Amino acid sequence: MEKYPLSAHYVKNSLNLAKIEQKNADLPLFSLFRKERNLLVYKASDSQYVCVYSFGVVVVSGIEDKKEVAKLLKRFAYGDDEQTKVNKITPEEYSIVIDPEQPETVEFDYTRLKALSPEKLLLIFHVVAQSVAIDYLESHVLDTLQRFEGFHNEMEHKGKLIAKAGEVIKILGGSGNTVYFIINRLSLLDKPDITWEDKDAELLFTNLRKMFELDDRFIALRFKLQYIQDSSETILEALHTRRAEFLEIIVIILIAVEIVFMLPEYLPFFFKL
Repeated sequence: MEKYPLSAHYVKNSLNLAKIEQKNADLPLFSLFRKERNLLVYKASDSQYVCVYSFGVVVVSGIEDKKEVAKLLKRFAYGDDEQTKVNKITPEEYSIVIDPEQPETVEFDYTRLKALSPEKLLLIFHVVAQSVAIDYLESHVLDTLQRFEGFHNEMEHKGKLIAKAGEVIKILGGSGNTVYFIINRLSLLDKPDITWEDKDAELLFTNLRKMFELDDRFIALRFKLQYIQDSSETILEALHTRRAEFLEIIVIILIAVEIVFMLPEYLPFFFKL
């Protein structure tokens, strides 16, 4: 039985794969193993991989030395901006166990395979990368919810609306971009091509999604995003109403001022009556 470590690191919400590929064109150890639209796979051995996902996650497999992992992150994560620092999202750590005598299974902290199959390894990397990306999205959405808590508390206790239209519109746009990120960049609702051709790969993929609770976390995230969108629209409507009332007051004041200025002109007429 052999055991290999795996860690997934969220860097930022977008990585420039073209620049990363160009930067790592002549590596002495890792070589480009596979290239897809949203993924670069570098391989040093049957167990040592670095996978760079365009949605901002780097997966390192088969390397235990933390310093070596840090060097690889610096090498593969910053093809477009070497000054960028690693995001504070906690890395997802997992293990792959190879045991030809035991059935393949997905457990809480490891997946057991009968052999080092590149296709199955890439499925594991893919799900773990999605999991750590969702961690980032959950953190980002939580920050937004806390901002809305401040808005609602002010409305409840003081009857005031402290939010500005521009700020709320940015939040609304951000929630829309998050949905786009999940569907298009993260491809959370799509199945890898191999799962349509290989029943074992499909079972592994399904079990991994269940273990990392991707579907449940997506549902919870979608509910929170819907709440943010509904709250944004409600606050924007309230701001619009407040602005309309303010404009009405301005119009009334202008009419009153106009009447005051016109009084001297019409006063003689009233005195003649």
